[in-house]
Amino acid sequence: MSVDEFFERLKYRFDGYFHSEKKSVKYFARALAMTLFAALISTIAPTLADELSSSPSMLQPEATTSSTTTVPVTESATATDTPTAMASFTPEPAITRPAIAPSTYQPLPESSDSATAEGQPWEIQPKYTLRIPASGAIDPRATTYFLPTIFVQAQDPDVEFTMACISSAGATVDLKGKGAADNAPEGDLLISGDQSGLLILSGATNKVVNALNASGGLLIRSTGGGLAGRSLTFRFVAMTGPNIKSEFCSQAQSGVITTIRALGLDLSTVKGGGKLK
Repeated sequence: MSVDEFFERLKYRFDGYFHSEKKSVKYFARALAMTLFAALISTIAPTLADELSSSPSMLQPEATTSSTTTVPVTESATATDTPTAMASFTPEPAITRPAIAPSTYQPLPESSDSATAEGQPWEIQPKYTLRIPASGAIDPRATTYFLPTIFVQAQDPDVEFTMACISSAGATVDLKGKGAADNAPEGDLLISGDQSGLLILSGATNKVVNALNASGGLLIRSTGGGLAGRSLTFRFVAMTGPNIKSEFCSQAQSGVITTIRALGLDLSTVKGGGKLK
C-alpha cells in the first residue's frame, strides 16, 4: 500500500466518522479533530515564536551616534529675525438704521361710492319700466329725427345707479348740446360716445333720464342717405356705481328697439275736398 492510498483511506474513514449517522460517533470524531487541531497549534506556535525572535530581521538595530552637522547661518537668514510691521486693523464703520415706526391701520372705505371705486353691474339684474316709442314716422327724405320724451324707472327701489346704452347702425346719437360732443369721463354723470353709433351714459338713474330728455331729446342723424328704415336699441343696466365700460351693456335685462319708418307719402297723394260753411 502506498502512502497516497493510506491517506485516502484514512481521509475516507475519518470522513465517515465525522458525518456518521450515530450521534455519539459523530460527536466523538469532531471532538477528536478539535483536540488534534489544538495540539497542533500549541506545538507549532511556540516554535514559530522562537524562530521569529531569533531572526536577525526582527531585531531592532542599535542606535548609532551620528556626527553633528553644523549649518552656517547666513546674513540673509538673520535678516528675517527683524519683526515685520503688522497691518493696522481698521474697524468697519457702524451702520445706523433709522427706527421704523409701526404703521397705523387705515380702515377701508365702506361706502360703495368711493372716488376710486368703479361701479359694477348687479349680479341679478332687475327689470325696468320703459316708456319709449317702438317706432317713429318721418319724411322719407329726412336725415334727422328728434326722439320724444322717454321714461325709465327701475322696478327695484334699491337701484340707485343705471347705465344706459343706445346703439344704432347707420345713424349717430346726439345728446344735450346738439352739434357738440358732450362726453364726460369724470363726475357724477359719465358720458361716452356722444355723436357716435354707441352712446353710453352712467350715473344716478334720474340724472341719466334727464340727460336723455335734455334739449329737446335725443337727436338721431343718418350717416348716409335717408333716416327711414334705421333703428335704435336701448339697453339699461343696474349698477353699483357709475361706469361706462361697453362690455357691461350685454348684461342688460331690459331694453327697447325703436324703428324709424317713413310716412306713406308719394307723388300720387292728393288732398281731400271739403265744404265751407
